[in-house]
Amino acid sequence: MKYLTLLVLFVLPITTFASHNSRVDRSDLDDDAVEEFAVPVLFGINLASLVPDFGAPRGGGTRSHEGQDFVVPKGTPIVSPTEAIVLSKGTGRSAGKFVYTANPGGETFRYMHLDEIADIDVGDELDIGDYIGTVGDTGNAPDGVYHLHFETRDDDNEATDPFERLTLEFDLEDKIDFLDDVFKKRRDDSDYAEFLVSTFPEVFRQAVSEDIDLPRAIDKALEDTNIVEQAADTADLTKLVESLPLLLRVELGVGDSGAFVTLLQLYLIYGSEGTERDQLAAAGPTGYYGAITAAAVEALQDELRITESGQYDQKTQQEFAGRELDSINF
Repeated sequence: MKYLTLLVLFVLPITTFASHNSRVDRSDLDDDAVEEFAVPVLFGINLASLVPDFGAPRGGGTRSHEGQDFVVPKGTPIVSPTEAIVLSKGTGRSAGKFVYTANPGGETFRYMHLDEIADIDVGDELDIGDYIGTVGDTGNAPDGVYHLHFETRDDDNEATDPFERLTLEFDLEDKIDFLDDVFKKRRDDSDYAEFLVSTFPEVFRQAVSEDIDLPRAIDKALEDTNIVEQAADTADLTKLVESLPLLLRVELGVGDSGAFVTLLQLYLIYGSEGTERDQLAAAGPTGYYGAITAAAVEALQDELRITESGQYDQKTQQEFAGRELDSINF
């Protein structure tokens, strides 16, 4: 009986403050559940770094974890990954600050341990990317372990594994666009913008490099940093790296050495991605065309769908010279 009580306390938060409406009209939501969606935390994590933890033991083995945790800095914005309707919000003993939403297919999504709840009310309709709140450690989360506990529950209120459907990622332009709704639902634009810029500088450096329109509060926060200047320098370096194959109008292969090999290695290190590139970056631009350089060339040839020879031949030079780089890999 005592374990049943513990389970009830976990699943149904005891609230010190809550608003809830079980009769929220779901008619505007699709009848079918969303098959795949993006990570609801905007910054600080991606699919590659996500560790599934649904079903993991909790409470000394007395219960199982019924959601997916996203461990990111306190204050990171959370957005709705699907169309939704706010079902309830409040503060619970275990859940901490929480928001529950009605979602397509009769599902309910739960967002727990929030630091702040957005300026939303029960019954509000949310579009994909609309602001829900920020990551925190409220409720029974360990102090200082800032994370979003995210649950997906079916129309029978059974918890399902969110990880299986977390297959998408919002692109950078979408994330920046979503910030408009974040600032619309906050009263501390300047302070929060400064927090975002200082906590996630690479995000905004890349946004500036890609000439993405930024919210006014972010633009103002950037004035007190050197991010804009760094972005301009990165853009210049990107153009320089992009031009390297135009200088390499020679064929190179295993056993060659010299300045041309060094330039090719620099192009691969800063202009490609993947395990082979990382191995070359670790070795450095040695000026010798060995197995590591050949593997990096072959990996990029595979990406460009040309013959995977590992040799820097004429066809490879033409394809490398025709690539446009969005940014360079530091």
